[in-house]
Amino acid sequence: MTGAERVYIIGGTGNVGTAAVKNLLKDQVPVTVYARSSAKVQSLFGSDSNLAVVEGDLSDLKPFERSIAGHTRLFLLVANFADLTKTATTISTIAYGAGVKQIVHITSAGVNLPPRVSFIGDGHRQCEDALVAIPNRGAYVSLRPYKFISNMKTEVYDIKNGAITGIFDPDMPVEWISPNDIGLAAANILQEPVEKHGDIAYEMIGDVITNSQRAAVFSKVLGRKITYKRVTAQEQYNVLIAATGMPHVNVFDIMSLPTLHGIPTPALPVILGREPETVEQWLEKNKDFFL
Repeated sequence: MTGAERVYIIGGTGNVGTAAVKNLLKDQVPVTVYARSSAKVQSLFGSDSNLAVVEGDLSDLKPFERSIAGHTRLFLLVANFADLTKTATTISTIAYGAGVKQIVHITSAGVNLPPRVSFIGDGHRQCEDALVAIPNRGAYVSLRPYKFISNMKTEVYDIKNGAITGIFDPDMPVEWISPNDIGLAAANILQEPVEKHGDIAYEMIGDVITNSQRAAVFSKVLGRKITYKRVTAQEQYNVLIAATGMPHVNVFDIMSLPTLHGIPTPALPVILGREPETVEQWLEKNKDFFL
């Protein structure tokens, strides 16, 4: 990255986006964060001479259109599934047209699943295909994470009562990725030569542990006994609906996601510059939430 480059951030106030912005600012990279509230951005990142904020919403992209000129890279994370492809395509078309050379887009490892098997995967596959098809575009990198470790926070009520619940066999391997790693990978790619990454899609699995092992990790970090309790599919469904407020198709998808490979992504340390964060390491940083 040259000194004249600036990174535009859409989706910078969630877990992944916050990690990306913090890593870019740590490396003294000028960034512009597009967000509904400048006060929230200030609370997350404080004051920094390399940080600019544009207030705006994805339902009205005029502030984005007025401010994207002069930026050469774009971090893109769209959380709203209702208009995912339309929103991401509109943003990307505007960005490429304004001179952006590279977009780093957060999608999902569900893209790798067969069509219609995964609601989340299908949505991201359609979105990726639409962005790749934009005429005369620049480089397009997609990061495809698997299950977010931070989703364990939806289990806080059960964990405070001494148990992790789930529908899978206690010894079945489950694949996880830390939002900190997704954000770090994005920040690194956004600083490296555009041609190095080209149009690649990076799958991201950082840790693989069974639910029995996960219960042992929680026991160790929290200093009290946590067990794994296998429940019926209906019981787990009811808990997730209540805890997340997500619609049926999302919850069913989360419950049904298969194990892809059963091992962490082997080359992930190359784009991170370190080993991936494990479930135990993430929990050590977030244990107060579960106490």
